[in-house]
Amino acid sequence: MLVALDQHGTVTAAAGALGLTQPALSHQIQEAERRAGVPLFRRVKKRLVFTWQGQELLASARLVVAEMERAEGDLARYGKTVNAVVRLVTRAYCPFGWLPAFLDDLAEAHPDIELEHHSETLTPPYAALESGAADLILAPGRIRRGELIALPAFDDVLVGLVAASDPLARRPWLDAGDFRERVYVTYSTVLEGGLEHELLFRHGRIVPERYQRTSSPEALGRLVAAGKGAAIVTGWLADALVVRHDLVARPLTADGLTCQWAVVVRASEKAGQPVLTVAERLAAWLGAHRHEHAQD
Repeated sequence: MLVALDQHGTVTAAAGALGLTQPALSHQIQEAERRAGVPLFRRVKKRLVFTWQGQELLASARLVVAEMERAEGDLARYGKTVNAVVRLVTRAYCPFGWLPAFLDDLAEAHPDIELEHHSETLTPPYAALESGAADLILAPGRIRRGELIALPAFDDVLVGLVAASDPLARRPWLDAGDFRERVYVTYSTVLEGGLEHELLFRHGRIVPERYQRTSSPEALGRLVAAGKGAAIVTGWLADALVVRHDLVARPLTADGLTCQWAVVVRASEKAGQPVLTVAERLAAWLGAHRHEHAQD
């Protein structure tokens, strides 16, 4: 009502736009002012002019109407073309260059499924699945939860990331002790199975003394390149960072450390349903195409 009155200026014109009679809209105006407890309009030459209180309410009304129109548009679109919306969460240390190509692949194979993507590092790795906020997660590492299942996508390595000017850059490989006295730049201080805290630090009984946390891979790369510390990342992320920053990636331990990327879903997901359909396709697609986007 408020938006229509602002657009049309008179009660008669606004009533026509809203599909109401003029008396019905006049009654709604009186009821609105009664509920607000303040005058929302004043009459100037047969036109309604908003008071400052009315202007305040109008500003909120515009936001509400715009949001409702967006929601109605989404529902109409889903009703015509989309039968399911699947929510994918990736950890922030996942590169994203592959995403447009996979969305094209999914749209061609399953035009009735829409994939939403979100990035998260502030919560434990699989909390979004457990809370119902996500349907599948793409992440490296290992899960040990019976209520979740992991669909392997591809094998990767863990590497140490240091500035090109750092003496460690000339080492053939790095071990846990090389990170003890340096600031350890990391995307997460949550201990995750199958990654550096389990495979390197706990095994070597050495942990970094100082941490610098950032949820942005770009910030991590800039901090390390500036000599503000060292990091451990997956080879997939390292490939993307070393082409943009003055960085060097080095293997961890003489034998190297491996990890696996997987698409994780709830064990209750059923075969043939949208979530498992997307999860299986994403795992297989990354296994086949990940190297095409290694530096994106």
